[in-house]
Amino acid sequence: MLARIIYRSISKSPSPNDIAAILRTSRRNNASLGITGALCHLRGAFMQYLEGEEASLEHLLGRIGRDPRHCQLVVLEYRLIAVRAFPQWSMAALESDDEINASLGALRDMGLFGIQASSAAPAVRALASTAQWARCAG
Repeated sequence: MLARIIYRSISKSPSPNDIAAILRTSRRNNASLGITGALCHLRGAFMQYLEGEEASLEHLLGRIGRDPRHCQLVVLEYRLIAVRAFPQWSMAALESDDEINASLGALRDMGLFGIQASSAAPAVRALASTAQWARCAG
């Protein structure tokens, strides 16, 4: 069954090198697992939206949970889906800019920490409509 997972975690060392390495690895591995999605890194937090077969997602989430580059992983949403929202992206990426902050609206001061489970998927879709994310999709 096709499913999506959205999680949030705290970045231990948000260096551009770490984020670039995460993207390279994700793009390579996700393609082989049939997983698509997007990674947000804003103000010291990661939020990742992943889509794929349940078994592949559960395997990947276990690996992500052991990654030392972040901590306090919280699954905001795990649900079965009929179709992918991001079928073309092995892993898109997003970092903060004025348009991103504006799309967060009232949550801009809290960044990703302000996004609750019930609004995680709509928040990712809103962020994904920004020009920066479209430029960074992979």
